[in-house]
Amino acid sequence: VLAAAFAPRASAQQPKSRGASNDDARWEPIHRVFGQGEQEGRYYRVNFPRSDLHVSIEVDTLAPGFEFTPYIGFAPMGARHVLAMAEVIVLESEVPAVLAEARRQGLHVTAVHNHLLNEHPHIMYIHVTAEGAPAAVAAKFRAVFARTATPLEPAAEEPGRVDWSSIDAVLGAHAEAHGAVAEYVFPRREHLTMHGLALESSGTIETASEVVFQRLVGGRVANTGELYILPSEVEPVVSALDAHGLHVTALHNHMVEDEPRMYWVHWYATGDGPTLARGVASALAQINSVKKSKREAGG
Repeated sequence: VLAAAFAPRASAQQPKSRGASNDDARWEPIHRVFGQGEQEGRYYRVNFPRSDLHVSIEVDTLAPGFEFTPYIGFAPMGARHVLAMAEVIVLESEVPAVLAEARRQGLHVTAVHNHLLNEHPHIMYIHVTAEGAPAAVAAKFRAVFARTATPLEPAAEEPGRVDWSSIDAVLGAHAEAHGAVAEYVFPRREHLTMHGLALESSGTIETASEVVFQRLVGGRVANTGELYILPSEVEPVVSALDAHGLHVTALHNHMVEDEPRMYWVHWYATGDGPTLARGVASALAQINSVKKSKREAGG
């Protein structure tokens, strides 16, 4: 789920809700811990855009919403507990403290890796899971994020200011747009489980493919994404990306107890927006997901 960081704003009194809602009482304790968060359908999510970082690849400066927004996604588990899945986005110098705090808090680190290449400063991604009572799990994750320079206060969202219609024509309606960045989401069609818990394929908890575009100076567009794929889809997806000049930068797992076993492929490219989008569409044609993104409520 795309999130852009701008000026801090006061937190809402209650968790925000987007789309269908079951008003699960589990989300209020999480909201109290972080002072922010949003319910989307059955799930809850908190974003922490790294507005403290100024990341670039070659001459292009990339926004926090491009690929530098840590998050925690929460799914209801049983009658009162939650399953939490987080992506902690850090500088290399922050990795040791985050790993140590995660162990201290009893959280499960499932992956430590890059998503991009040649960015400055170099960014690492740490994937972490936990199960338990909502307030306790949230407090543990807050302790982990506190070991980084990640701004934890709520951030105002900048309205979208780019016409994405030429890319929408290829990939369907963008799910969200903030500032110069737009995100497209492509849920899978399989039944998914994590830690034995049935989950929807959703951008809220990062169990769906996501594709991001950012308008650069001079009319060019930067494109990255993460396609959520089966082992049998790896070769055709990588081949399709490569054939269209979308340079693969990482292939790996994010979780370790998913069923079916899934991998993520990441890439980076710049150029003409619709041309890049057609390359993405070619890769999407190789996987068992929806082929057209849809606008999210409030997106």
